[in-house]
Amino acid sequence: MINLVNKKEEFRILGKCRYSIRAGKGLLTVILMMAVAVLLPACSQTGSSGKGAPADLVIKNATVQTMVNENDVAQAVAIKGDTIVYVGDNEGVAAFEDKNTQVVDLEGGMLTPGFMDGHIHAPSNWVDRLFGISLEGIYTEKEYLAKIKEFVDANPKSQVYTGAPFMLNAWQQSDGTNPGPQKKGLDDISADKPIIIYDVAHHSIWTNSKGLELGGITRDTPVPVGGAIAKDDAGEPTGYLSDAAADLVTSTVDLALTPEKEQEAVKAFQQEANSYGITGITNIVGALGGEKNDSSTYAKLATNKELTLRMRIANTIKPGATPDEAIEIVRNTQKEDSDMVAGGTIKMFYDGVTESGTAFMTEPYLEAAGMGKGWYGEPIWDKATFDNMVAKLDAAGIQVHVHAIGDGAVQATLNSYETAKNANGQRDARHTITHECAILDKDIDRLAELNVVSALQFLWMYADPLYELEAAFIGTERALAMYPTKTIIDKGGIITGASDAPVTAYNPLEEIEVGVTRNSPYSGEENTDMHRAANQALTPYQMLEAYTKNVAYENFMEKLVGTIEVGKKADLVALGQNILTVDPKLISDTKVLYTISNGRIVYTG
Repeated sequence: MINLVNKKEEFRILGKCRYSIRAGKGLLTVILMMAVAVLLPACSQTGSSGKGAPADLVIKNATVQTMVNENDVAQAVAIKGDTIVYVGDNEGVAAFEDKNTQVVDLEGGMLTPGFMDGHIHAPSNWVDRLFGISLEGIYTEKEYLAKIKEFVDANPKSQVYTGAPFMLNAWQQSDGTNPGPQKKGLDDISADKPIIIYDVAHHSIWTNSKGLELGGITRDTPVPVGGAIAKDDAGEPTGYLSDAAADLVTSTVDLALTPEKEQEAVKAFQQEANSYGITGITNIVGALGGEKNDSSTYAKLATNKELTLRMRIANTIKPGATPDEAIEIVRNTQKEDSDMVAGGTIKMFYDGVTESGTAFMTEPYLEAAGMGKGWYGEPIWDKATFDNMVAKLDAAGIQVHVHAIGDGAVQATLNSYETAKNANGQRDARHTITHECAILDKDIDRLAELNVVSALQFLWMYADPLYELEAAFIGTERALAMYPTKTIIDKGGIITGASDAPVTAYNPLEEIEVGVTRNSPYSGEENTDMHRAANQALTPYQMLEAYTKNVAYENFMEKLVGTIEVGKKADLVALGQNILTVDPKLISDTKVLYTISNGRIVYTG
C-alpha cells in the first residue's frame, strides 16, 4: 500500500460539524478537500465577518472528554442559550467571544457531559430531612429510638410518624440469624399513633402495635405473596414487615406531602444533585410512600425554568393494576412532556431484596435467613399476569423498567421481555432491569441479545454492611458472585449507573470510584480490603459512559444530551482533575467546579 499521509490536520468547522481528515498528495487530497468545501456552507454558523456568533458562555483550557469515543478530546466549548455551538480548540473558540460572553477558564480541569442517574427516587432523602424522622448517620437501636422519640415529642399534633433509614445490621446475632427490630421500643414512644420507619432499602418497615393494628396484622394473618411478617417465638408479629406485608400498613395511612412541601423537597434535592455534577435522572415516581405517580411537580418547575435536572419519568404500578390502567398512567404523564421532563416508562417490582429474604433466587437461602429450609423467595407477580402486562406495555410502545434482584427474578424478567419481542416484533424498546444483583451466566448473554439496559448501583459493589447480610443469608460464594459488570460489558450488555437513592447516596464520583476499584470510596476505608469481586472492575472511561451517555440512551435522550457535540443541549460538569487518569482512589475526592444545566451554571464549587 502506498502511504499518502504526510500529516494529520484537524478541521473543526464552526457550527454543526467537526471533521478530521488526513491530508496528503494526490487525488485523495483533492477529493477530501472538495468534500469539506461542499459541506462547509451547510455546516458553518459563522457570520459575514467570518467570526462565530457570540456565545453566552465559553469554557476553555479544559480536557473536554466529549464521550463520542474515548479518544475524542477537545479544549474548549461554546454555548448559546441552552445549546452547544462549538467544540474544539482554544484558538477556535475565540471567535465566539465578545464583551457579553461569560468566559470560564478551567486551567486544565476536565469537562464532561453532566452526570446522569439511571434509577433514583426524587426527592430522595429530603422528605425525611425536612419533614420526617431522618436516621441518617446512626446505626444502633439505641440511637434510632432516641432520634424517633425526639421527633415524636417535638411533633405532638402529627397523626402518623414516618422516617428512614434503619439498618438491619443493628439486630444481627453472632450465629448469623437476625430477628429484626421489635415493636416494643416504638410502643414505649407512641402507643396511640402509628410509627412507620423504613429500612435502608425501603423494602421493609419497623412499626409499632398501632401500625400493626391499622394493617390488620395479627398472629393469624396470612403472609401475602411476595412479603414477610417477622414473628417472635410465641408467634406474635414483632413489628418488622417486608415488601407486600409492609404494604398492608403503609396503605392505611396518608403519607402524601402537600404540593408546597413536595416542591420544597424537590428543590433541595436538585440543589444537592447539582452539587455532585448531576444534570439528568431516571426518576422513579410512585414507588415510595406519599409520592405522586405523575410528573406534575417537575413539569411545573420546568415551565417556570426552575428545574435543573432533565428527567425521564417512570411511573410505578403494582399487582392489581391492569394493562389499560398502566397505559393510561403513562399517557397522562406524557401530556406534560418537554425537553426537560418526559414520560413513557412503567416501573414494576418482580421481587424484594436479599437481606429480607424476599429476593427470588434459583438456589435456596441459608437457614440463617429465618425462612426455613428450601426457601427461594417468591415473585411479587403471578407469571402469566406479569407476562401479559409486559407484552401489552411493549405493544403500546412503553418502556418497561423492572426491579429484579435475585437471579430467578432476572431470568423471569428476561423471559417476559423475550416473550413480548416474539409477540410484538423487534423494536427499539430499551427495556431495563434495575439492581440485577444476582444473574446466571446464560442470562448475561441474553441481556445483549434482547438489548436490555442494566441500571446498576455501584455503591452496592464492595464489601459494605449490606454485603455482610447478603453473605449471611445466601453464603459468601454467591454473595461475591453478584454484580458481574465486566462480564456484562464484555458480552455486549449496556450498563447505566444508578444510585437508587434514598437507598444509597447519589454522588456519581463515589459510584465511579467503586466501579473502578470494587472497594469502598470513603476516607478511612479505601485503603482497607473491602473488595468485592475485583476481577469485575470496569475502566474509568466505562464508568464515565455509564453515568453519562448510557443513561441518556436509557432515557431516549441521546439526541439531546450524553455527549458533548454541537447542536446538543448544554448539560455539562466541570471537574478539578481528570478522573480518567488520576489514581482511582482519588476519583471520589475530585472537586465539582461547575454544573451546567440547559446552558445555565446552576452550581459553582
